[in-house]
Amino acid sequence: MKIIFVIVVLAVLLAGLLAVQLKTAKGKGRTGAYRRRKFMTDNEEEFFGRLVVALPEHYIFPQVAMSALLDPASSDRRTAYGDRLRIAQQRVDYVVCTRRCEVVAVVELDDKTHSRAKDELRDARLEQAGIRTVRFQARNKPKVEAIRAMILGPTVTEAGKAAAEPTGQGAVPASATPLTQQ
Repeated sequence: MKIIFVIVVLAVLLAGLLAVQLKTAKGKGRTGAYRRRKFMTDNEEEFFGRLVVALPEHYIFPQVAMSALLDPASSDRRTAYGDRLRIAQQRVDYVVCTRRCEVVAVVELDDKTHSRAKDELRDARLEQAGIRTVRFQARNKPKVEAIRAMILGPTVTEAGKAAAEPTGQGAVPASATPLTQQ
């Protein structure tokens, strides 16, 4: 009777082990089930067009992973791993780069889904790496000229003209406009 009990227990364990192996092997080859997702919202796509027109001598990359822009600075492996996880699922709306692919600025198009606290934290992380963030409000998008001025600053001609004007009577510099540059 003991021998039969041992054989049954072994048979049950063997069947369980086989079931686990089959399930594991089945999952390894599975590609998953996916469907296409829209790359940008209509609003983001329209603003992308404005950026391209405003900065024709630059590359504009939309929807860039934060991990493509930032590396953890800590020499402690555990801390670096935690820092990497903090940005792993985050994206920026646009990255503006020179033709040599040097980052000029990150551009964010803020709408009602944005949280001020999260935005400030994201901006602080980028700032640590020397990357400037320029923010625009989705419901009050500026014209092409203002976009260019906010991202690149005043041109040499504009700067010379502003310097020649009497103090207090000139136009408000682009950096002082309420388009929210952070």
